Amino acid sequence: MRDRLLKQSHLKILLLSDENGYLDLGSVQQKLNLTMSSLRKYVRQLEKDGLVARSEKGLVLTEKGLKLKKTILNLKTKRDVPAYLITDPSTGQPVPVSFKSYAQLYALLAYDLVDKTLVDKHIAQGYLANWARDAVGDEYLASLIQSGGVKNSNDLLSYLKMILQLVAVEK
Repeated sequence: MRDRLLKQSHLKILLLSDENGYLDLGSVQQKLNLTMSSLRKYVRQLEKDGLVARSEKGLVLTEKGLKLKKTILNLKTKRDVPAYLITDPSTGQPVPVSFKSYAQLYALLAYDLVDKTLVDKHIAQGYLANWARDAVGDEYLASLIQSGGVKNSNDLLSYLKMILQLVAVEK
């Protein structure tokens, strides 16, 4: 994954933005119990990562930041997600593995329970991006796959680890 893994403290800041993506630093500082210097350091990193930008009204989440916030909120909400069936793209034949959640996909990849070259092909052909966006509501991962930020199963594993840790902390 081209984007470095973000710390949970950085991502919590995104979640404290209002419905329009604006950040009130005083409120964020109070809710996260941070010093203003730490908060400014985190905000600078979020700006560098393209998740936050300065505007005439103050700090606001970028399109990328809004997608990540929406992903986290979607993953925190229980949904009936259709199973993703892995197929061999060259033959179209199903591989006897499917998953219905990021936790299941993480386990499949982390413990080598699925042929990663098949997952790599699903990433490259956009199938996994479509499932993430349409079934899970993860526009952020879909955009990372489409932009080349997540190119293979190892990148995907890093992303899943980050997002699952954040969602677990936020529940």
